[in-house]
Amino acid sequence: QVVVDATDNFETRFALNAACVSAGVPLVSGAAIRMEGQVAVFRPGGPCYRCLYREEGELLESCERNGVLAPIVGVIGSMQALEAVKILMGVGEDLAGRLLLFDGYSAEWRTLKLRRDPECPVCGTSSEWRVASG
Repeated sequence: QVVVDATDNFETRFALNAACVSAGVPLVSGAAIRMEGQVAVFRPGGPCYRCLYREEGELLESCERNGVLAPIVGVIGSMQALEAVKILMGVGEDLAGRLLLFDGYSAEWRTLKLRRDPECPVCGTSSEWRVASG
């Protein structure tokens, strides 16, 4: 099982993340704005989406305000599909614990390591979701 997040708002992303943490299901996350995009895989026991984005509510930047170049969405969506297939087939090394950033201006990729936040309200050691899911 795997969940692919192709939504466009933080409220839904946070809800999907919490459900995946609770159910112990990997989450493949992707986002795009202007000429930039990002992809990450959040696996049970590792950092979750909420470790990366702690704030609730929408950020000032949105596709509605700032736009997004359609091919960027295609690039990010293709990477999400690749990550989901790798997880389902059990092949290759997925992006768990890493954030892959794409810069459409330079056509360059950058990878950042993600760390689990012990104070995370979803996957942290004292979170309600973690206690409920065991």
